[in-house]
Amino acid sequence: MMWMNLQEKLFNPSGIYAITPTYIFKNELLDAVAATLESEIKLIQYRFESEISFEEKYETAKKIQSMCNEKKATLVINNDHRIAELIGCGLHIGQDVKDTNFLKDKKNISFIGLSCKDKPDNQTRNDARMFSYYSFGPIFESKTKKNASGPIDIARVSSKMNKDKLNVAIGGISEINLRLVKQNKFNMAAICDGIYNDPKKIKVNCQKLIEIWNEN
Repeated sequence: MMWMNLQEKLFNPSGIYAITPTYIFKNELLDAVAATLESEIKLIQYRFESEISFEEKYETAKKIQSMCNEKKATLVINNDHRIAELIGCGLHIGQDVKDTNFLKDKKNISFIGLSCKDKPDNQTRNDARMFSYYSFGPIFESKTKKNASGPIDIARVSSKMNKDKLNVAIGGISEINLRLVKQNKFNMAAICDGIYNDPKKIKVNCQKLIEIWNEN
């Protein structure tokens, strides 16, 4: 597997990691991705519902990958290692995936991110060297990142996470609370609804979020 230094690859540090919503499909989704990439965002995750056919997911992912390549952006596939391997992009997996040995043979996956929820000790798993970034959340109340116990304790997680790693905050993040994410020393903020809540304002939303992230 081509493990890469994600911080080096993401040469344009917008700080924003776009997560596509699962309720838009096909051309509407591609239009949303295009609007996202018109901003300076360089990392985008394709997320989808499980009932969508593999063929549709694969064809959509190929198109998004092509769009990302044109803009020198990086694509991440949520959960489906088959697609990530076929098109040669990043993969995001959940902390419930305990046995990752099967991923060692995936030579075309460029990097892997791990969801840690509120557990920084996931950064010391036996397979921790496999992961290029770690995400924590939901940071705030979220429409898309559900958690039965509610938002995590951002201050506690921030104090315990390894600051030498690439740490991503996710869940309920918007221009209203983005500053708090950066104040708590996260490297990036993964955002869905805060970007895609209005299809006519995707580029504007992205630019505003980037502006806030880069204030100081």
